Amino acid sequence: MSTNTENIKRTILITGLNGYLAGRTAELVLRSGYRVRGTVRDILAGQKVKAALCRLGFCSDDIDVVHVSDICRNDSFDAAADGCRAMFHLASPINNIWTMPPSEVVRIAVESTAAVLSAAVKSGSNMDSVILMSSAGALFDIPTENRLYTENDWNTMSEAVVARDGDKAGAFHAYLASKTAAEKLFWNFRDAQQPSFGMTTVQPTYFIGPPLIPWKTSADIPYSNIDFWKVVSGEDIPGPMMIYGDTVDIRDVARILLWSASNPRCSDGQRFVCSSAVGGGQAIADILRKRMPSLNIQRGCPGHGYSPDYRPQEGVPGFDSKKAVEATQENWIPYEDSVVYMAQFLQQYLS
Repeated sequence: MSTNTENIKRTILITGLNGYLAGRTAELVLRSGYRVRGTVRDILAGQKVKAALCRLGFCSDDIDVVHVSDICRNDSFDAAADGCRAMFHLASPINNIWTMPPSEVVRIAVESTAAVLSAAVKSGSNMDSVILMSSAGALFDIPTENRLYTENDWNTMSEAVVARDGDKAGAFHAYLASKTAAEKLFWNFRDAQQPSFGMTTVQPTYFIGPPLIPWKTSADIPYSNIDFWKVVSGEDIPGPMMIYGDTVDIRDVARILLWSASNPRCSDGQRFVCSSAVGGGQAIADILRKRMPSLNIQRGCPGHGYSPDYRPQEGVPGFDSKKAVEATQENWIPYEDSVVYMAQFLQQYLS
């Protein structure tokens, strides 16, 4: 899986193809010469992703959409994984964590991860790599410590909180526990089974950047991008984000996923934190007032609340992502470029 010639017609399976990250990941996978096979619980949503990719010029024959109604069955992904060279497990009930019982959120994350690994084993020697989308939330406890978190850190409390408090544990602990428990299962499987395929996990911070399929309205913009919308739409400069301020362009996360699959010997057994910048509302406003002066951007307090290099400031929690940069020998997309790219996309919601 090392050269473009070798990649032609090799297939990568992406679970949760209609997800925010998955669409952009599929785009990069296709652009890099692979085929894409994506699983979805809603076949219509999957077909919309395929249509969007075809509008970008990709061949319909290189995009398979597979309906998987229950991602937790042990054989859920067996048929979809057959013949694939790598699997990206991105499917997650993230949109439902505010209404689902916390224990159910954890169960789905754990059982779907087990199903992915089972399918990878059954696919035989054809499978080169399995990459699990974890989260920066698997690295810290609540309250956070004012330091930089790395791949050596783990959330040690949220699973216990969910087990102890049940429905009262809340959605945030449910999310942290689900990511932590799924990743623990992933690594325990590797230790116990010693599979022939590589195994890698990725811990991204808040995603930023346009989706493959535009959100229907500005009300559908996810939390991680809401500061961009508030600034672009001329609202008052928003305050700090919840828990931490680190962000990463989804195009960079897609790149790390593909690099891990293409370099299984280097990525096997590794965790990779993905965090490229700490900006926030004031940084976004300052950048756009300079780079896109035609927008009606509030002035706020220029230069306040962020570092000139958009790195984590002293005395607040943050994330150290130099391991991924060193492994891939490629730096993150510059934050200012991400901000402008996102603002250009959001202009469609201003009318």
